[in-house]
Amino acid sequence: NLIAKVGLFITFEQLAGELNSSMSRQEIRNLASKLVRNGWLVRIKKGIFYITTLESRGTFNISNLIVAQVLSTDSYISCESALQHHGMFDQHLKTITSISLKRISKKEIQGTTFEFITASEKNFYGWNEFEIEGRMVKIAVAEKAILDILNFKRTINSVDLVLEKLREYQGSIDIAKLNEFGKKQSVTVRRILGFLFDKAGIDSSYLHDSAKGESSNSHMTKDSKLFNAKWRLYYHKHFD
Repeated sequence: NLIAKVGLFITFEQLAGELNSSMSRQEIRNLASKLVRNGWLVRIKKGIFYITTLESRGTFNISNLIVAQVLSTDSYISCESALQHHGMFDQHLKTITSISLKRISKKEIQGTTFEFITASEKNFYGWNEFEIEGRMVKIAVAEKAILDILNFKRTINSVDLVLEKLREYQGSIDIAKLNEFGKKQSVTVRRILGFLFDKAGIDSSYLHDSAKGESSNSHMTKDSKLFNAKWRLYYHKHFD
């Protein structure tokens, strides 16, 4: 009955509403715990469950992107997870990354880690809703996913990943949109993106114009020691 009414994700209150004429709330809690133990329900978070099917008893048979959205409705999928959705990242992901307006604890469910990076409303942009297996999921466009990597997950490896994607998918990435979105980012992110544009053979004049009035210097990472005068950026020798 619940699957027909609300789908495979249910709340405890919906379960209670289906059973409260025949069971007490404590009995319903006990039943829910038993169904979880026996694999008929998977607890997503407090008060929210996923109903498994006979074929998938005890496990998910849905996209992890849907699970991430259920864990936090005030979030959107981004970084490598979004790039994978757009066909620009083919490695197996053990972590699904979301940008969230609320502080959400990292959660591991059936071998997948769901991490949520807290962002302000001014940085909560650049996503669209996509239908996945009948549910709407907020996912960053490729251009914003790239910027989120540089803003929130910046390491030598992740910057190198962005450079790789700029080179490999230059014909698919909307450079005008990347410039537009990039202008909203910190001067450090703009400088790093402009530096990578130069490395990838992409016109960086728009970003350079937006950053040239800043007199301070920026660091790609904490251990970046080589200096690029054009971008006033300390970068890692890996990119020399």
